[in-house]
Amino acid sequence: MEIKIERVDSHEVNGDSSDVITTYSVRENGKEFRITCRSCRGRRTLGVAGKEGSLYIETEDNTVRRQTVALGGGCGLLIDEEPVEGLSPLALRGVLMADQGENTKEVTITGGGSVGTSNRPLVLIDGVAGDLKECF
Repeated sequence: MEIKIERVDSHEVNGDSSDVITTYSVRENGKEFRITCRSCRGRRTLGVAGKEGSLYIETEDNTVRRQTVALGGGCGLLIDEEPVEGLSPLALRGVLMADQGENTKEVTITGGGSVGTSNRPLVLIDGVAGDLKECF
C-alpha cells in the first residue's frame, strides 16, 4: 500500500490571508483524487475538488464519505451522503498533516496494518521520515 500526497495549488479566498484553499493530488491504489483543504480561522474542511460537500470518516466502517447539506421544504435539512470509493481515512490524515506543515510539498505513506495492529505506516515528509500525527 502506498499513498502519495502532493500540494498542487494554494490561494487566499478574496484576498483574506486567514481563509486559504489548498489543493492536493492524492494517489492511492491506482486512483487519483483532487482533495481541497480550506483553512479558515483555525478550522479545516476537506472536500473533493469540483464537488460540493465535505469529507469525513465514518468510524463504524472506517470509510471516507462525502456529505452535502441543503435546506429542504419546511425549513428542514436535506443531508446526502455517499462513500468515496478508493480513498482511505489514512489518506485524509496525510492531507491534514501536509496542510499543517505550511512548507510541506509531498507526503508519502507506505505500509501499515489494519486498525488495531501495532504495524504503523512509514511516513515520508518531503523525503524525510516522520511520524503520522493523530489528526483524527
